Amino acid sequence: MAAAASRHRWGRRARLIRRSIVAAMLVVLATPGTALAHGIGGRADLPVPVSYFAVGAGIVIVATFVMLSTMWTEPRLQAGPATGGRPSRRMTRLGSVLRGVGLAGLLAVVVAGLLDGTSGTRNVAPVLVFVYFWLVVPFVAAVAGDWWQWMNPWATISHRLNRTRPEREDLVARWGVWPATAAFLAFTWLELVSPDASDPRTLAIAAIVYTAVVLAVGYVAGPRSGLRLIEAFHTYNGLIGSIAPLDLAPGDAPEASRISRRGWLRGLPVVPEWRGLWAFVVAMIGTVTYDGLSSTELWRDLFPDVRREVWFGTLALLGVTALVGALYWLASWSAARIAGTGSTASRVAARFAHTLVPIGLAYAVAHYLTLVLFEGQLLFAAVSDPFGQGWDLFGTADWSVNFFLSPEAVWYVQVATIVAGHVAGVVLAHDRALADFDTEVAVRTQYAMLALMVALTSLGLFILAG
Repeated sequence: MAAAASRHRWGRRARLIRRSIVAAMLVVLATPGTALAHGIGGRADLPVPVSYFAVGAGIVIVATFVMLSTMWTEPRLQAGPATGGRPSRRMTRLGSVLRGVGLAGLLAVVVAGLLDGTSGTRNVAPVLVFVYFWLVVPFVAAVAGDWWQWMNPWATISHRLNRTRPEREDLVARWGVWPATAAFLAFTWLELVSPDASDPRTLAIAAIVYTAVVLAVGYVAGPRSGLRLIEAFHTYNGLIGSIAPLDLAPGDAPEASRISRRGWLRGLPVVPEWRGLWAFVVAMIGTVTYDGLSSTELWRDLFPDVRREVWFGTLALLGVTALVGALYWLASWSAARIAGTGSTASRVAARFAHTLVPIGLAYAVAHYLTLVLFEGQLLFAAVSDPFGQGWDLFGTADWSVNFFLSPEAVWYVQVATIVAGHVAGVVLAHDRALADFDTEVAVRTQYAMLALMVALTSLGLFILAG
């Protein structure tokens, strides 16, 4: 009787806590706020106020959490996909083609930058780096799997030059992806803060320096271990590719490459828990958040005199990323405290890092969608004059951008992407909580993480709604 009464009281408290959280979130979301700008029109162009979208998105995420807590009572994703897959000669041949494309792309960036050295709009380097390499490759990986494994020019070169070097797995165990996180932040700094980001010569020099660093680390740690340690895009595309329903396993020998179906999101729960992985995923979200915030009217009003200064941009980029990391760490600490039984914030942060990957992808897709769709067309002009010399090799040098989507259509795609990414994060977090914590407390451990995801959703929508 006493045990039944205790369970009844706990059930009432849990329901009360859950309802209180939902009510608090809706109140916060419904509070009128300043619409932040991000270049898809303006708040006046939207069919309804942006706060309505934020409320709706918050309701979807909270409703997903409530349904999962009552209907999804056993972990289903932790075993990962079935191993195996069928050998594919076509995949092996495709891998060879992609390796050639990757090397050609790196060479084109270096040659175009060194020959031109100007920020001419027709130079192929900026569009190759900031549209196709930075955005198109991972976006395709989210659907088709991690094809960057083949295309990666630094992997191709390092495996060729360092193939006799022993693999230092001890260095990977000691450092994890912390060096790759630093490299990722350095690239985003070049893109978002550096005043010379569009200068082809700057991109060429950056590519040469990065190649030298990857090769040097590969010489010390071995080609595969070196990629894991320092090659940021090896980690980035690997994480994004784990979302895809296809698992690609490259091989060098005929019939060595394999392709298998695994279902959406199933690759993420089995991503190895490298040291610093949570920081890498936080950087994926924090850097895009800074990019959005720094383009808003609010940001311009708050920092009118220093916002274009390199030192301020550097501090702001790191500060926004650190803030996202602090919020994630706070949610991890809350989960660890509720779970008890020796759980620590650092352990929870490591175990749940993969749940943020769909959110990082959603932020990138929503934020850079128009860049890919519209500025990506500049490649048609750039290939006719790749070095900015006034050529017209294919008759496309005067290609003009076709703005084939309205701001309203873009907005709806962005909203759907943001919500889908956070719903996927809620699903992954709930499944991991069921696997790591006692059933009685698993749902409660996720309250703080749920609040974080709702907050990130609202922030993302307000940034996009300028």
